[in-house]
Amino acid sequence: MRLPKEKILFKSPFHKELETLLHFAEKALSERAAIWSPFVSAQLIEEVKDRFNNLNDISLLFEGGFPSAERKRICFLRSVEEMHSPSIEIPIKGIYIKGNFLFDRAKQSDFRDLLYELHAQADDIGDIWLIRDRGAQAICTKKCADSINQKIGKLREVEISIHALDLNEMEIPFNRPEKVINTVEASTRIDAIASAGFGLSRSKVIKQIKEGCLRLNWALNEQPSKSVNIGDLIHLEKKGSLKILNIDKTKKERWRIKLLRQ
Repeated sequence: MRLPKEKILFKSPFHKELETLLHFAEKALSERAAIWSPFVSAQLIEEVKDRFNNLNDISLLFEGGFPSAERKRICFLRSVEEMHSPSIEIPIKGIYIKGNFLFDRAKQSDFRDLLYELHAQADDIGDIWLIRDRGAQAICTKKCADSINQKIGKLREVEISIHALDLNEMEIPFNRPEKVINTVEASTRIDAIASAGFGLSRSKVIKQIKEGCLRLNWALNEQPSKSVNIGDLIHLEKKGSLKILNIDKTKKERWRIKLLRQ
């Protein structure tokens, strides 16, 4: 039983990453077992869904700890095994990086860097989110969470402690219901569309674009003037995503745009 490697890899911008994932898929086929990948990015997940679509022999499950997670682990298993398998054990766990950040605010990237300092690998770490001024929680591989459980240290001048959590003990980020938004804009610039879709001022959107917080079709976009097209996906850190459903020109030479906020 062989997978069509050449077809899956053909002209993919994620050639190296897909080769690694194909190794996991083939292992699942040969060992008749569920094989989990490390955590992968949202853009790679979309590429995997597209490239592995319509394969009869292999099934894929995606798990990031909660439905709207961006970074997820992929479980590869034979399709026939999936039909007869009991519930599959998901090898992920939560951690709480606890500290008083009331007077020394920290960002998600600060907590990610802290985990690297504790020898956690990038592909061991899923999503990270802030818990008000009390630190952050994160999804990790089970092995990683157990290895750093009960560790103490400092993030800048703030003393922190790390506690492993079961997923049902975590404060999962709010999952916003989908909403269709109709707007009329003078242009199809990404800063204008993001402003209307996320309900933020244009200046704030431009600031976040320049800070590297916005992605277009999961690729970093630092151009506020970039035009969008039907089918494009705009993702803004901590605000969710916008999908461009339709773009029409009005009689007054403006643009009527239909968005799906996710």
